[in-house]
Formats: sequence, structure tokens, C-alpha cells
Amino acid sequence: MTIAMHKINQLVTVFLVLTVSIFSWGCESQAGYMDPALPVDQRVEALISEMTVAEKIAQMSHLAPGIERLNIRPYEPNFVNPLGEGFEWEEDEITELTEQRPWENYEYWDEGSCMDGGWWNEALHGVARAGLATAFPQSIALGCTWNPELVEKAMSISSTEARVHHNVYGKKLTYWSPTINILRDPRWGRNEESYSEDPYLLSQMALAFVKGFQGDDPKYLKAIATVKHYVANNSEYNRHDGSADVSERWLREYYMPAFQTAIEEGGAYSVMSAYNAVNGIPVSADPRLMTRVLRDEWGFEGYVVSDCGAVSDVVHQHKYETDPEKAVAAVVKAGLDLECETCETEQFMFDKYLQGAFDKGYITEDEIDVAVRRLFRARIRLGEFDPPEMVQYSSISRNDLDTDESRKVALQAARESLVLLKNKNNFLPLDRSSIKSLAVIGPNADKLELGGYSGSPSVRIDPLTGLRQLVGEDIDIRYAKGCEISDRVEVDWDDENDRPVMETLDETNSIKEAAALAAETDVAILFLGTNLDIANEAADRTDLRLPGNQLKLAQAVFRANPRTVVVLINGMPLSINWLDKNIPAILEAWYAGQAQGLAIAEALFGDYNPGGKLSVTFHKGVDELPHIGDYDITKGRTYWFFDREVLYPFGYGLSYTTFEVSNMIPDKTSYSGSGTVNIQVDVRNTGSVRGDEVVQLYLKDIESKLIQPSKKLRDFKRISLDPGASQTISFELNKKDFSYWNEETGNWDVESGDFEIQIGTSSQDIKTKSIVTYN
Repeated sequence: MTIAMHKINQLVTVFLVLTVSIFSWGCESQAGYMDPALPVDQRVEALISEMTVAEKIAQMSHLAPGIERLNIRPYEPNFVNPLGEGFEWEEDEITELTEQRPWENYEYWDEGSCMDGGWWNEALHGVARAGLATAFPQSIALGCTWNPELVEKAMSISSTEARVHHNVYGKKLTYWSPTINILRDPRWGRNEESYSEDPYLLSQMALAFVKGFQGDDPKYLKAIATVKHYVANNSEYNRHDGSADVSERWLREYYMPAFQTAIEEGGAYSVMSAYNAVNGIPVSADPRLMTRVLRDEWGFEGYVVSDCGAVSDVVHQHKYETDPEKAVAAVVKAGLDLECETCETEQFMFDKYLQGAFDKGYITEDEIDVAVRRLFRARIRLGEFDPPEMVQYSSISRNDLDTDESRKVALQAARESLVLLKNKNNFLPLDRSSIKSLAVIGPNADKLELGGYSGSPSVRIDPLTGLRQLVGEDIDIRYAKGCEISDRVEVDWDDENDRPVMETLDETNSIKEAAALAAETDVAILFLGTNLDIANEAADRTDLRLPGNQLKLAQAVFRANPRTVVVLINGMPLSINWLDKNIPAILEAWYAGQAQGLAIAEALFGDYNPGGKLSVTFHKGVDELPHIGDYDITKGRTYWFFDREVLYPFGYGLSYTTFEVSNMIPDKTSYSGSGTVNIQVDVRNTGSVRGDEVVQLYLKDIESKLIQPSKKLRDFKRISLDPGASQTISFELNKKDFSYWNEETGNWDVESGDFEIQIGTSSQDIKTKSIVTYN
């Protein structure tokens, strides 16, 4: 047995002894916080009454120590490094450790003090940074499914896998997902992480995530979802020191609704405060946003954690309060309960300065208790202090990880996220009986791009593999990369200036070779797009064009073979004007998870009829957009206020079949705010194949004296219909749907007058309209 494995066995033994001691100690002493029969709040009070101020402060870090005398387990990165310090890594030891501890991220062990673990865990589109887990499509792709029920199912699977990693491997159950910042600007580096530019669609996806992830047990949380980053956080270039300056009206109507829905309807148990300030006040230090809105208005009962380093930013970046002891006192009193540390800024602000703040009278023990109370309420609701047999989720086992069902749902989610952008003369689907050879070309053809905060799935189907898997030997598939995603590569590091030394690639020959291959085949399929080197957390884009030499590659391949299809694999909307004008068929596939290659292949050959709709607008370029740091949405943001021609509008997506939407019937033409307006509309598949349609209901205020969006999405339904089949769909509008935020009264209000109900298949393709008068 190696030293490493011996230490693992020692730790496992200690952990088991500690686990047994917790429950046996609780039975002997009948400590109130160990008694599952008592109300949660009573248990929490019994626990914190036993803790010193220093012990309480130590619990307010995302890496929280245990309290041995109270049998409180540490909230640290899983377990202690089993090798300790001073041991040399041996390859066979790493292999053994990987098999025994697949949840660990060995790459970052040397930096473990400022990386995730303890309270900090990630599950943006599947459990991440934890070893084996199902990887669902990235959030922007899930947004394009317009299917909250599917998202809820996927996130329920993710939380089941989170429980596996907890029950079997010891990983904690507090997850800092989902990202529900609204996608107001396509240049934002984190576009891939959220769902939509529309507040209603985003709200429904946020609600689905939280409901699926936290479970439905009335007493215990399956896992905890953290909605982030609260609030108005949409630019990376100034992420640590920027201020989102926005009116209260648009804060309420545009930036906040997803958070409000996730809390009021979904019961989200954790919120992450953003790095940025809002109107000059750092969010983490703003009692109005953190307490009066979150808790007093919305009834939030969980805990608030800072984005990692946000407490430090209050002092060092925003310089809102430069005395660190006063600063940490201010953020706790504002409503922050837990600090996340990071390598980017000064770490462990609470650990360093909160005791001093207490000693100097900047904060009281009662005010510290408020935060600690919320943290232990969460741990009790996760079942940590109760016998496993009382917590239904404790029975989840290793057999529930990476199941056949999880793989099926990942594949279905990939299918439903696909958006057909162009299909001239019904070029797609391809007829495999008439195609003998296929050129598969492009930098994303043989790559499985999962996107940021991704897990490590056992199923990994890239596009080239998916095509070969689907058609087998019936078609001769030939591959050429053609070019890289970017034409700039790092060749060295400039130590003096602390930056990479970049070199421009000459890809002339590889592009020529790819074009020659295309000329020799019946059809060419180009897989173009982006990866995390192009845009990511901390890196916005400055333009929306295909990066590198990809457009040159597409032009060369198209010249060689006009029978060319483009599949986009990307994390943000792109300006693909030339492709739209020239290429006969374009499929948007996003970062569609572990099964993306098979889903794409099925769509290209007609085994699946793509029915996704864009959850964001595709613009023709960045020149027509406001500066990314301008948060005033009335200046031409999204389909609400952008009044110029776009490449592809919000809600857009084609199909291999056609649909008719007709016979809209509202149950009233005059409405006073009491009850609801009920609307019915008929949808019929008028084509020859089964397909999905997303029927979208918009509301337009046509008599307002105020600045109003061109229209607002207020409901939608995704349905599947066989050829010739029809279905009557019901929608419902209530007073809130007609309301706007009145800044003078500080409340929701409605203007009397006419509103137009619009039902269509995109924000620009309205099929039927009706007027309802609010009086």
C-alpha cells in the first residue's frame, strides 16, 4: 500500500468515526440542534448559543473549519489533502487517487486555499469540477429549447449526481449555480452561462433550474441552488470596479425579474452578490438591494454569498470603504452572510478583519448571529445533522451517477437546443441514400466543446464522431480541420510585462487543402464557431464576427463546393452576414453538451427535426450596439428597444415542416385587473413531417405616455405535432403582465388604454393579433 493510500484510509476512518460520533453524541446529550424533531429555527438557536464570536466568524468563510467540541464538521474542500505536505507525486499514486477520489481537482491542489470546495461548488449545466458527471448543454443552449420542463428534469438529474458526490465521496451540497444575469449584450464574455435576453423567458428557466435542483421534499433540500450574480452584472472588462447605472424602473422590469421569480416562486435558498456596484454602491454593501428588496419585499429566507473576491473589491476596487474593518462590518450589516475568497484579490477578508470590527464596535454579536443563523439553517435543511434514514436523498447511491436516463435526457436536451437558422430550398435534411461522400471540415468538427463550468462526462460525442456513428459505412466521411478557431497562438511568455507572446498563424495551405477536399465530395459540412479562448469569464468580445480565419475557410469551401452546410458551435450570438447571404443551410448548435455530435448528425440527416428558437438576437455587427458598459436598455438593447434590421430576431427558428397559427380567441376585450385574461389559439402542422413549434405570446402597450418596449414576451408553449395534426393552446394574462414600475410611487402600476395581444412564432413573425382594453 502506498503512503497516499494509507493516508486516505486513515482519513476515511476518521470521517466515519466522526460521523458516528455526531449521531451517537446527539442521542446521549439530546443537544437541541441535533434533535430532528425540533423546528429548524429552534435547532439553529441552540447551536449558535454554544459558539464563541471567533467560532461564528470562522463559519462565514466558504472554507469553514469544523468545531470539534460541538461535533460540527468542517466545510472545507471535500477532505484534507491525503498526501499532506512534502510528498512527491508518483504517477501510480495519482492514478490510485483519481480512482479513489474522483471528485478532486488535482490540478489546483497547490492553490487549494483559494479555489472551490467547501461551500463553493459548481453545477451550471451539470455537476462541474468533481469528476464523473453528466454534461448537459450550456445554459444559452438550454434557453433555446424554450422548454422549462426539460430544464427542470436535467437539473433534477444534476442534483441527484450532486448527492452521489456527497453521499459517496463527501463533496458538499451548496452549489453556486445558476447564472441568471440577463443577456443584454452579445459581447459579454459570459453569454454562454445564461439563458436569454428576455426577462420572462429567463425567469422561467431560472425557476425550472431551482425547482429541479433543490428537490420537492417539504423538510430537506436535495441540494442548494445559488442564483447569481445579483444584480445587473453584464460586463467583464470592469467586473471588479464597474457600476451598472440604471433607473429603478428598468432594474425592476428588466434586470431583477429572474431573481425575483427564482426566489418567490422557486424558493431559491442562496443568492450570490455581484462584483459590480449599482448606481455607485457595491451590491455587497447595499442594504437596499441585499435586505430590503431581497428579504423584505421578496421574502428570501436563505443566505447570501459574495462573488469570489467581492468583499475585497469593496475596499480595493470600488474604494467605497477603504478601512477593511469598517468594510466587512458594512457588508454583513447590509445582508451578506458568507464570503467567497479567490486568488484574484485580497483573500479571507472576514477571517482577517471581522474580529477587529467586532472588537472596535463596528458590528455587534447579534448582527453576526444573523448571518451565522442563516448558514446553519441551510446546513440543517440539507440533512447534515440528522440520521441518514430520515433524509430521503441519503439513499442516492453510486448507481445513480451517469445513468442511461441521464444520457437520454442529455441527448434530448441537445436535440431541442438546435436552431435552424437558414434552409434555402429545403437543402436540409440531407438524403443519405443519394450522398456517397461527405467532407467534414472546421476547427470544431472533431472537438467536444462543453463550455465553461463543465463536468467530466463518460459520453463525449463530438460532431465528427456523431456523423460516423449515425451513418456508419454508408457514406464516405473525410475530415480536414482547415484552420484553428483563432489565428493567434501563444508561443512564449513575456515575464517583464507579464503577458503572453503571440504569433499569427499562416493557414493558407490548410485552407486550400480543406477546399480541395470539399471539391471532391458530394456535400461539405463546416463546423465553425468559438471556444473559451474567444470569450469567457473575465474576457468580453469586442466584435461578433467569426474569429480567426474561419470566414476565409468558409468562403474557400463554398467556392469549391456550393453544396455546403454550416454548423455553428459557439457560446454567444455571431454576426455571420456573409454566411447568411451565401450558404444554403445554417444550423446553430451552441455548446450542446456531451451528446452534441449525435444530436447534430440526427438533425442534418432528418432523424430529428430541429425546433429550437433563438433566446437572443443575432445582430449584423457591433457598430449598431451601445457601449457594453451602458446599462440603459432604452438605447437600443435587445428586441425590446432595438429598432433596426437584425440578422435573426429573438424567438426565431425554422423547421423541416410548416405550422399555421390561427383563431386567437381572448375571453374578454376589456380588463380591469381582476382575475385573468384567457386566450386560446389553434396550431396546426401543415407540413409533411412531425415537428415542434414554440408558440409565443407578446403584449404591446399601444397607448402609453411612457417609454415602452416594442413588445414583451408574456407566455410561450413548445408543442410537438404530427403532420396534419392540430392543437388548441391556452394562455393566461394577469394584472402583472400589463404593469410597469412606477418610480414616483415605488410600486407596480398599470396605464389605462389599449394593449395588443400578439401571438406568433418569433418576435417578428406575428401570426394573429387582438386588442384588449385595460380600464
